[in-house]
Amino acid sequence: MYVDQAVESIATHYGKPDWLATMASRGPAQTVGLARLAKGILEEGPLPEKIKHFMLFVIYVSQAKTEMARLHHTAAQRLGATAEEWHEVLMVFVPSRGTAMYIDGAAIAGLERVSVTEEAHDHELPTGPEMLQYFQSAMGQVPAFVALLAEHKPTLFEGYFKLRSENLKDGVLAQKYKELMLVALNTAERYQRGAEIHARAALQCGASKEELLDGMTTAILAGGIPGWIEASGAFLNVTSTD
Repeated sequence: MYVDQAVESIATHYGKPDWLATMASRGPAQTVGLARLAKGILEEGPLPEKIKHFMLFVIYVSQAKTEMARLHHTAAQRLGATAEEWHEVLMVFVPSRGTAMYIDGAAIAGLERVSVTEEAHDHELPTGPEMLQYFQSAMGQVPAFVALLAEHKPTLFEGYFKLRSENLKDGVLAQKYKELMLVALNTAERYQRGAEIHARAALQCGASKEELLDGMTTAILAGGIPGWIEASGAFLNVTSTD
C-alpha cells in the first residue's frame, strides 16, 4: 500500500484533517500501518460500522476529546444514525460515567428537546426484592456494591435500578449493542472487571464471541493496545466456560 492510498483509506472514515496530512508527510510507513489498523477495525468483523462509530464516539466524549468525537459523530451520521439512537447511546453511560456524558455528548450530537405527545403517568418501581432479583439475573449475583446501596441508600438504589434497567434493554438499539458499547469503553479505560461484567451480559442477550471480540478491539483506535491487553483476559474468562 502506498501512502496516498493509506491517506485515502483513512479519509473514508475521518475525512482529511490536518493531522492526517502531517502524519503522512512525516511518517508514510506508519500511516500505512494506521490505515491497515483502521481498516481491520472499522471495515472488518461482524459488528455494523455504525455501532463501532457509536463506541468510538462515547470513548472520545469520556476522554473530553471533542474533535475526535465529532469525527465519529459525522461518520455515524453518514451511516444513518438517528437522534433517537444518539439519545439511547448516551443514556447508557449516565449511571456509570455521570450526567456529563449526556450533556457533552448531546451537545456534540445536536440533540434537542422534543414535544411530549403522551400523557404523563407515574413510573412505578418494583419492590425491593424484585429490584435485587433484577441484578441477580443481569449480573449472575447481587454484587456487594448493589447490596450496600439497597441497604443504606435506598432512594439512590432505586434511581440506579431505574436508570440501568431502562437503559439496558432493547429499544431503538438492541441491548446487545448497548452492552458491547460498555465493553468497548471499559476496554479503553483498561477496566477489566467492568469489561467482563458487560461481556457476560452481551453474550447472555445474544451477542456472539466474534461480536464481543470485535467490540473490544474497536476500542484500540481510541484507547490503544494496552486496553486490549486487559480486555483479552476478560474475553478469555467469559468464553472459556462455553
